[in-house]
Amino acid sequence: MLCAVIAKKNLKDVLNLAEKIGNLKTVGAIEFRLDYLDIAEFKNLKDFCKNISKIDGIKNKTKIATCMLKQEGGNFTGSEYERIEILKHAAKFSDYLTIEVKSFQQYPDKIKDFLNLNLILSEHNFAECPDRKETEKILDDMEKIKAKCKGKVIKKIAVKFNSFEDNYKILPFLTEEKNFRNVIILGMGKYGKLSRVLNHYFGFLTYVSVEEKTADGQLNVDEFGEILKILK
Repeated sequence: MLCAVIAKKNLKDVLNLAEKIGNLKTVGAIEFRLDYLDIAEFKNLKDFCKNISKIDGIKNKTKIATCMLKQEGGNFTGSEYERIEILKHAAKFSDYLTIEVKSFQQYPDKIKDFLNLNLILSEHNFAECPDRKETEKILDDMEKIKAKCKGKVIKKIAVKFNSFEDNYKILPFLTEEKNFRNVIILGMGKYGKLSRVLNHYFGFLTYVSVEEKTADGQLNVDEFGEILKILK
């Protein structure tokens, strides 16, 4: 499944791009990167939740919301309390919330209410690709959180690929039967483009840009469309 990422500074532009994506038949999901919003926009989230539900083209698309911390590759620099309040609003219009594993480990009491929702548990490494043993530990940590959840849980690992050989370290997890369609395992950077294609076929989804790219190595929706034509 292709997931188009929306990363805008104001909610009006978010709505406009969501409407545009609603007309893209190849896209099955939308990720709303709320951490890109200007601080002044957060007070309008309540109205945004109502307006986003009125866009017919995205009603049947999976909606994912996240507010990524600065240290996790995002733009949000506020407090964890502020971020939790933002995510509570986001839960009203989204099918999934993406939340970092570290947040569940560091603030279990503050975000325990999210355990009732559908979640994408995420882990990022912007420096290197972990070896198999370390990746297994990350997935095990996610499994412990999943055991407490009432909704559906997807495990997401995004790491920097510094060579093409890094594909061999982590992508085998993507093709394991128990992980089929239940994980997102991505390589960032130019060596990770293969992983983005494979996630479309084996993972829960793969992220594509429509306008601005939000990750190193991320493919544009049109580029991905050409790849899919070749692979048919």
